[in-house]
Amino acid sequence: MKIAFILPAIGKKKNEKYLKSWLMEPLTIAVLNRLTPKKYDREFYDDRIESINYNTDADVIAITVETYTAKRAYQIADRFRKKGKIVIMGGYHATLMPEDARPHCDIIVEGNSEKVWAGLLKDVEKRQYKDIYKGATCLDYGIPDRRIYRDKLRKYLPITLIEVGRGCHHNCEFCSIHSYYKGGYHHRKLEDIIREIKHARNRIVFFVDDSIFSDKEFAKELFREVAKLKIVWVTQVTLDIARDEELLQLMKKSGCAMILIGFESIDPNNLRQMNKEWTAKLGERDELVERIHRTGISIYASFVFGFDYDNEESFRNNLEFCNKHQFFVTAFNHLLAFPNTKTYDRFQSEGRLYHDKWWLENGYTFGTISFRPKLMTDKQLAYYCKEYKKKYYTFQSIFRRGITLFQRNKNPIINLIYWYQNILFHFEVDKRYGIPVGCNLDEEKK
Repeated sequence: MKIAFILPAIGKKKNEKYLKSWLMEPLTIAVLNRLTPKKYDREFYDDRIESINYNTDADVIAITVETYTAKRAYQIADRFRKKGKIVIMGGYHATLMPEDARPHCDIIVEGNSEKVWAGLLKDVEKRQYKDIYKGATCLDYGIPDRRIYRDKLRKYLPITLIEVGRGCHHNCEFCSIHSYYKGGYHHRKLEDIIREIKHARNRIVFFVDDSIFSDKEFAKELFREVAKLKIVWVTQVTLDIARDEELLQLMKKSGCAMILIGFESIDPNNLRQMNKEWTAKLGERDELVERIHRTGISIYASFVFGFDYDNEESFRNNLEFCNKHQFFVTAFNHLLAFPNTKTYDRFQSEGRLYHDKWWLENGYTFGTISFRPKLMTDKQLAYYCKEYKKKYYTFQSIFRRGITLFQRNKNPIINLIYWYQNILFHFEVDKRYGIPVGCNLDEEKK
């Protein structure tokens, strides 16, 4: 039996390349490849960078589905099913919205696949498979097998993605991660993580966890071991890590160069609404930010706009906050009502969703607002997200922040990454907006 793994793309504009900043290695596929028994043949198609062979001799088509890629995933699945292939779907979207994926596949994997994948394939081989396989939370998969996409590595960003754990102990209203893990956090074996880092192709590592510090003592143990490996790493965190000076120093000594912090908003009313008011209770926000910067760690500051207290003044205040602290990079994103989150349910009950399944709507583009904001129109929200992002990525701003970064951290690799990433973002602001979701992906890949 042969399996074809497929990673669907979000979409692209006609006759243009897929966005470079979206081209990270497909870690999920490497994990699935590791879990697949050796007796099965397998192949992989990355829809972002290559054409899918719909005439493949594979018996099984395995597709990982996220909300933004659902439309494209269903297009791909429908074509393969017409050819008599058995289609399996998994991923967060298929887990949280199985009724959405069910018409397009034969089998759905809900949740983590580690405990069910080999058995599922055995059932398929015997043609005695079930419609749904429910996987329990488990991260005991050893070392991901990246050989399945080794011929594509040069097309991905030179960053190795490594998973430490899954889940988050916070309960943010808009978050789909919390919706599945219910506030729990589970980590891999320390020896597996270290072994994977040692075998990494790149010396820049992105720990992909949503909240790597949900188990703080384990994180400290991890960083003591990572410090021996002489790598540069980045990850996602919450601002409260700055309260722990020992943790900050361990991060720096172990090679941490940058952390992505989801500030989401600096308005206490918005933070209260999204169930993230604890960030306002941590103490002085500015002091915590400066404490991180004094350690020599840069910040990727992420903000979400579209909550009920947001207006243009919110954007001005955020831009002033970002300029004050000279962040490495920022993201001015609009709120997304991901299905099966409290935000989605609230908007739906209030009649504020323009479409129940906005991710499948014809004409839906990246940057389109799927709900009715309270203090501005949807078009104003989309406009401000784009324009204030452009204000942060002017060449003048990039140059000024580049000087500040060099004063904080003279590591040439970090400074080189800064210039590359900021100039890339400068040119991608306009390119990102208006990308038609699920469209133009069957064009010949450039």
